[in-house]
Amino acid sequence: MLAGLALSILSLCYYLSWITSYITYLASSPPPSTYDYIVVGGGSAGCVVAGRLAEAGHHVLLVEAGGPSPSLAHIPGLVGFLQQSPIDWAYRTEVQEHASLGTGGVSSWPRGKVLGGTSMLNYMIYMRGNWRDYDEWRDMGLEGWGYEEVLPYFKKSENFESEIENKDYYHGIGGELTVTKDNWKEPIIDAFLKAGQELGFDIGDINGELQDGGFTTSHVTMDNGYRLGTFKAFAEKFVGHNLTVLTHSHVNKVIMEEKRAVGVELTRFGNKEVFLARHEVVLCAGAVGSPHILMLSGIGDKGHLQEVGIEPVHHLPEVGQNLQDHLMVPVTIVIKNGLGFDTLAAVYPSTWLEYLYGGGPLSSSGGTGGLAHVHTAINTDPRPDIQYHMSGVPWITEDTDQTFATILPTLSRPASRGFIKLKSSNPNDHPIIQPNYLTVQKDIDTLISAVNLTLSIIETDAMKLVDARVKESDPFCDHLVFKSTAYWECFVKHFALTVYHPVGTCAMGLVLDTRLKVKGLAGLRVADGSVMPKLVGGNTYAPIIMIGEKAADMILQDLGPATNREATDDMTNKEEL
Repeated sequence: MLAGLALSILSLCYYLSWITSYITYLASSPPPSTYDYIVVGGGSAGCVVAGRLAEAGHHVLLVEAGGPSPSLAHIPGLVGFLQQSPIDWAYRTEVQEHASLGTGGVSSWPRGKVLGGTSMLNYMIYMRGNWRDYDEWRDMGLEGWGYEEVLPYFKKSENFESEIENKDYYHGIGGELTVTKDNWKEPIIDAFLKAGQELGFDIGDINGELQDGGFTTSHVTMDNGYRLGTFKAFAEKFVGHNLTVLTHSHVNKVIMEEKRAVGVELTRFGNKEVFLARHEVVLCAGAVGSPHILMLSGIGDKGHLQEVGIEPVHHLPEVGQNLQDHLMVPVTIVIKNGLGFDTLAAVYPSTWLEYLYGGGPLSSSGGTGGLAHVHTAINTDPRPDIQYHMSGVPWITEDTDQTFATILPTLSRPASRGFIKLKSSNPNDHPIIQPNYLTVQKDIDTLISAVNLTLSIIETDAMKLVDARVKESDPFCDHLVFKSTAYWECFVKHFALTVYHPVGTCAMGLVLDTRLKVKGLAGLRVADGSVMPKLVGGNTYAPIIMIGEKAADMILQDLGPATNREATDDMTNKEEL
């Protein structure tokens, strides 16, 4: 009932914003047709790029398919109600042969269709991965992307307000995005941290000195209990000055003249419109959207484009390939009552009273209060191969008086690779998403080993004190001996699901050069999670913001700050809502 009410309110807010935007569209003069830069996608990276370019004095057009973020989306504890709402693209994968069998082999891929993008839909976890991930990029020939070179960009955007060891070296203070570890956590998280200590792990900063292994309370992007999102953090303050925002605007393609990008064609309120860029078009539409737009623009594998009726402009067969994503396996445990996240908290007046002061369960990051980097027994990499998400939220719904929590071992560096292709030449059709989950046996073996490590955590004295035990066998695998290797392999294949971290589909070295320019073309860059050549070992929100920061810096280095621009008398820079 609560979920239905939240969805109804979100839907009402969305349609009211659409009506308001449409009335504004009808009543206002058309926006200027030409800008210095056009940024496609107002998400985690796009808002950073648009804000930094506007800050430097350039006239920027930010194009977003969704609308403004509804107020409910800024309440962290309501994150679970945002998926499948009007602010979600609601993608679906192709049927998988080896994963998510419990849901018919299909995974939901929520992506933000709203100003702020997926930064308004995610669980706000600020995790950078391992320093060796970025050095690996550098060693692949991607100059400028080593850890010491990207660390300043992480720090630039960050305002880390909690106290932590070596804060000055690893964290930024005064950036646009507030990060804290002091929001409300479920009580079970304390037992999780003590269990880690009991197994020999340190508790501290796994974005800092403990990147190679450790437990921590979650670092999250919220300010006094409020989800910021990247639009409010980086871009909103420039609207009305150098930044024009078009919402409810679906980009159909990049307009090419020979081998140069000169603008975009979009559909807004049923009408096709063209906007031109003096310097560059920057695609920030994400690991699904950016390759989709490139292919719709005739940039991709020539044979595939011809199959769906698109005239090839530039043969670049790696567009849409190299798709990678994190998978997690939910291990449900029974715990003492009162130690989890009360899913009915939002109906209690006391909860809202606490939230007025920035605290209480509504300031929780969706009940994901604990994290860890660990090595499984089969890991041969110096980097941890598993990240834990510890959640006080039950993964199952049962009519019982028991309290459940969930430990979610997450595959940090999957070997399986997938792809994104066009379903048709219609820009409104979602693309084909084929992640090929668990097609490499190593991924399955690593998750099985991770489940066994999870059992060790549950069997610690710290967890026994809260009466933790594994919820017993499920209907999909109960024909196998509970806790046997065969049982856990069955369990992994049926219950492994996405952590919503797709990357790699416009990868540097394959599709882009090290400055994020599309190979063989002028005036066109990509800056979002799709540029990652290899998936980092952690949540991708912070790395994608880093990519946006570095992209903006490289654009300004290449083309310089705004000086001696041609007069643009028609630049009114109104936000179109």
